[in-house]
Amino acid sequence: MASVPPAEKRRLLSETPFFAAFPPSQRDALAARLTERSHEDGDTIFLRGDESTSLMIVASGRVALRLTSPQGREILLAILEPGEIFGEMSLLDGRGRSADAVAFGPCRLLSLERRDMLPVLQDSPEACIRLLELLSTRLRRTSDQLEGVALLTLPSRLARLLLTLSEARGSRGTGGEVLLPLDLSQRDLGQLIGASREKVNLQLGRWSAEGLLRRQDGALVICDTDALADIADAGVP
Repeated sequence: MASVPPAEKRRLLSETPFFAAFPPSQRDALAARLTERSHEDGDTIFLRGDESTSLMIVASGRVALRLTSPQGREILLAILEPGEIFGEMSLLDGRGRSADAVAFGPCRLLSLERRDMLPVLQDSPEACIRLLELLSTRLRRTSDQLEGVALLTLPSRLARLLLTLSEARGSRGTGGEVLLPLDLSQRDLGQLIGASREKVNLQLGRWSAEGLLRRQDGALVICDTDALADIADAGVP
């Protein structure tokens, strides 16, 4: 991958929600401190417990955040898109990483060290508020994920996930159908909701037979979002 030119670094910071509220002069100063890293699909970016104090920005490609148990079981916490940041906890407290980060396809990252970011946070209440909002959003997402695994049936968890993905990436067609480009494997979907690939495949097959969704050229078409929403809200088993 070609290196990121300075102008592109400044543009990326200006379009990243966390940095967008910073004054341009502050963003430009931070952009000059960014270092670049490239990874191929499946590369380990860092592991849980690794010592590091940097915050990272996804410049291109995607990054998967996951936890792995000593027995080898995995849960996928999030898949980060271009413009999203991660590693903010280690930047704040200087302690080890809280999860594994893996390249989800070829990706390019920009890294900002704690020593460069802390003076900005100390001088800018707005930057601190932005970071608190980011941490709160991540905590809420993790709480929702834990609630689903602990309390909801697999159909409810999978329905919630598909509806969330459709809101973020889907496009509405005629008759209220939603076309969801699905570049996540059934194993990935299962890891996001704490289920096996086989159970995800079985549930998708049932919904296809019932007419709630269908497959189309590598995508999922959600034919009845209201029915899927009812399943998502069905509650505890």
